[in-house]
Amino acid sequence: MKKLLIIVLICFSFLFGRCATQQLHEYGVFLGINEDGIARLDQYKLVVIEPSEFSATTIKELHNAGKTVYGYLNIGALEEYRPYFDQFREYTLGVYEDWPDERWVDVASPEWQNFIIDELGKEYTEMELDGLFLDNTDVYYYRPTEEIFQGLSTILQGLRQYNLKLIINGGDPFVSRCIEEDIARSLFDGINQETVFTSIDFDNQSYGVQAEEETAYFKDYLAQVKDYGLSAYLLEYGADQELSKKIDAYCSENGFLWYNAEGLELR
Repeated sequence: MKKLLIIVLICFSFLFGRCATQQLHEYGVFLGINEDGIARLDQYKLVVIEPSEFSATTIKELHNAGKTVYGYLNIGALEEYRPYFDQFREYTLGVYEDWPDERWVDVASPEWQNFIIDELGKEYTEMELDGLFLDNTDVYYYRPTEEIFQGLSTILQGLRQYNLKLIINGGDPFVSRCIEEDIARSLFDGINQETVFTSIDFDNQSYGVQAEEETAYFKDYLAQVKDYGLSAYLLEYGADQELSKKIDAYCSENGFLWYNAEGLELR
């Protein structure tokens, strides 16, 4: 009888431990990996990847594994390593602070708009991504002109034709104006906000706690986003256990998802 009880307890412990290790996280951002690092995505339900580093076949495999896959698309800035950098160099506006290999782009340019919508948008749609993670609408903060605002709006309207979920990363001045003008839901489905609770020291490549006034500002902004009916995600960096519990509680209360990245490389 004792032997039987011991065997039952061992089996129960094994099964419980296995279930615990297989528990999936809701959200993760992995722009710094390619197909060689695909195992990194195993424990996540919704993942954001760099589409140029993955094939359509691999994305299908991720879908078969029950994952929702969003692709990164930089609509407001241009990195030097992109194969199309020289093609659009003349449309750049200035160096992106803290990202010396990246340039802001004139999104009012029809050439840039057509490239994002008709080439990259079409290409990524054919890969059967579930959505796009759209970066650097902050160009409207860098150059807050009507031409830049309308340029971003044109790009988003164009991407809407592909019936993908569109998530804006950052870009709170642009998003806030869209909400004020009641056009946000026609252009995108949600937002991702970085560093609500954590901070980044770019000079020392280290991470800390965000200033209280910054956290308060972002909380007000996220409340506005939530009240308007948009989904919201948080991307934090290097939050310790105590801060993670605080973020967990905040996100659970508001129905947000969040990811705690180890570093800016997002690996």
